Amino acid sequence: MKRLFALSILLLCSIASAQGKYRAGQYPVNQNPANFTIKVHITATHFRPCAVLAVNTYCGEGLYAEAILDGRKFEIFGGVEKHQASLILPGDYLAMLPKKPRYGGQAVVGQGYYVLLPDKSAWICSITGLSE
Repeated sequence: MKRLFALSILLLCSIASAQGKYRAGQYPVNQNPANFTIKVHITATHFRPCAVLAVNTYCGEGLYAEAILDGRKFEIFGGVEKHQASLILPGDYLAMLPKKPRYGGQAVVGQGYYVLLPDKSAWICSITGLSE
């Protein structure tokens, strides 16, 4: 029981850290493209209508994307609103880090990003997997 509680707290904290200064369900709008300096290439998206975020939490809609950041392949995940789901298609995007990266600038699982969408809103997502 203690392990389950500790795991749920860990998952909740990792989701909260990816949200930055925005609350869950609140998406940054009217972003300045000059602040987004990281190039991201999304190669595929996978919509999962009920992604489990943590134990005993809201079962929200989530979008997984295969992405290339700085020449490395990652899987990223983020909650989406209905209007954003149609905007996240394979292609080139710009992203920014809401916080300074830990671990000497290396990308790690759980690290959050804001990806700039064509309507100048930002998709809040985080790394969920790494590949070569």
